[in-house]
Amino acid sequence: MKKIILLFIILSPGIRTLAQHQTDKWYFGVLAGVDFTPAIPAALTNGALNTSEGCSSISDSAGNLLFYSDGQTVWNRIHVPMPNGTGLLAGVTCTQAALIIPKPGSTNLFYEFTLDDTGGLNGLRYSVIDMTLDGGMGDVTAEKNIFVRNNLTEKLTAVAKANGTDYWIAVHENGTDTFNVYSLTQSGLDTNAVVSHAGIIHSNAQIQNTYGQMKFSPCGEKLALAAGYLNTVEVFHFDIATGIVSLFVTIPMTDHVYGIEFSHDGNMLYASTYDPGQTLVQFDLTSGIPATIIASQTHLSVTPDTYGLQLARNEKIYVCKSFNQWLGVINNPEVAGFGCNYSDNGIDLDPLFNGVTSGLGLPGFVQSWLRGETVCGPTGVEAMQHQELLNVFPSPADVELYVTGLAENGIIIIYNSLGKIVQTVNVDTDHEALNISKLNAGVYFYSIQNSEHQKIKNGSFAVTR
Repeated sequence: MKKIILLFIILSPGIRTLAQHQTDKWYFGVLAGVDFTPAIPAALTNGALNTSEGCSSISDSAGNLLFYSDGQTVWNRIHVPMPNGTGLLAGVTCTQAALIIPKPGSTNLFYEFTLDDTGGLNGLRYSVIDMTLDGGMGDVTAEKNIFVRNNLTEKLTAVAKANGTDYWIAVHENGTDTFNVYSLTQSGLDTNAVVSHAGIIHSNAQIQNTYGQMKFSPCGEKLALAAGYLNTVEVFHFDIATGIVSLFVTIPMTDHVYGIEFSHDGNMLYASTYDPGQTLVQFDLTSGIPATIIASQTHLSVTPDTYGLQLARNEKIYVCKSFNQWLGVINNPEVAGFGCNYSDNGIDLDPLFNGVTSGLGLPGFVQSWLRGETVCGPTGVEAMQHQELLNVFPSPADVELYVTGLAENGIIIIYNSLGKIVQTVNVDTDHEALNISKLNAGVYFYSIQNSEHQKIKNGSFAVTR
């Protein structure tokens, strides 16, 4: 058999982040909180926040609390509202009402983005917090409630850019298929959004269509959302270099949806639904084939009233059950199927029986801070350049399929037109050509992945006989 000819060598060092303690302290729900600094997360019962849905909190690099907010009030580290920290304009019942992001290049300035509920007129705004004010406790500056845009759904998420310093902030318009992605740099927020049209139209026929979370994957190569009463989950490709969103897969659901979250490696997606027979669902994204992803769904729970989902620094995903004393937990979210090990009783929020509960939501963070030990492969323009060097041919093929330009050992998975795996082959830079003589005539799809199951390239080819 013929050997693969190595045409190009691609250097892909990947990106690994150090421990990110900015997410160590969570405050949410009805006076609830969790401390992720110890190895075993512990309930915090000293918080002042009382909200039903969206909120955000932030700690310093050592995990010490700085401040937290429900998008209307900002509390400092001793749980007192900042002097100018009231009157922010988030919606009272917005899914993702607030998101705190450090200003690039500054150790003292933070942006708090707020979002109105049900497409309200207050829309997306930001306020700047200066931690040098009020004797080091911090305060909201005169740059407060700055309007960005309105007519938005209740979706707000952020991820670090490839340079590790700047950020992308994404929202979705109400009544359209439009994403607006904003760039935050040391110069401030660029209010000229990167606009993408992708996926379904988020109909404004009823306000409940605005409900549901949206999240970036921790490495930033994907974006997913739960489209409320439109009963749809969608996953998108995200170009971290340009901010452009493009459709990956649309997943029809059996009932309304609310929560969405990726595993830390971005390979598994989780959604919460109103369907009493499947209130928590997993999708395996590793194939890269829409039909296979849809067919991969695993129903993990039938616990009613399951809502917000949030990845934590310990690489577990926590599950908010409506006004409940306990957070559920997905212990191994990177594992496909029931091996992800979901438990309804993950963290007891009220060990002293003081009436502390969750609401519907959990605090939002910059998703990049939650990638843990995941090594992020090339994304955006860099990934496109790498994929251009990788070639699978010929098409149509008969007996053999060749791969050139492969830089590292990996695996090629071949699927038929129904999304069923028909052949899996380990490949390396010296691997022989793939023998496909047992495949029937037809169209096939392939996914090439590296040894860490990160997608390198997807594509298709035809077989003739």
